[in-house]
Amino acid sequence: MNDDFTSQAIINNEFDYSNILPTIEAVSYLVQYCDSMNKQLIKLVEADEEKNKKFKPEYKEYNYKHSYGQQLEIYIREKSYNNITCKDYETFITAIKNGNLNNISSMDIKLCMDFQRGKGNDLVEHENSFVIIFKPYEITFARKSNYNDISMNQIEEQINSILKKFPVANCIFCNKEK
Repeated sequence: MNDDFTSQAIINNEFDYSNILPTIEAVSYLVQYCDSMNKQLIKLVEADEEKNKKFKPEYKEYNYKHSYGQQLEIYIREKSYNNITCKDYETFITAIKNGNLNNISSMDIKLCMDFQRGKGNDLVEHENSFVIIFKPYEITFARKSNYNDISMNQIEEQINSILKKFPVANCIFCNKEK
């Protein structure tokens, strides 16, 4: 991730991918990417904490301070009303191997890349939410952020790029042919 500074903005982007076919392989690749971004943010937070360890609280300066909203969650709703939550790529793969991704009613991938930035106790919350919702004939990707951050823009672009590589099938329920 890039440490370039950001400007305050309201970003609320939504994309419709209702005509893609969410195969297990394609969705697994998307989850793997989201997991790698989440782990990369965790490493940045840990490095920032280590760098600031030696300073008194009022002299600490953070680019990436831990925020309680930061997480990755893959929520699978089975038709049998049995719900499964995966917190990383490894548990998602285990769910696949256990047959939990066959005949589901929906699935949400929520990547929350929140962090705090600032000096001393004057920290500003940077909220970055990336949500991909898979429902039959209704597949959406939404990003909400309170800062225009180059790193988060790149994550949005990469998720869109991955989704655009999914197989496409236009049908009577969703046809995006022009």
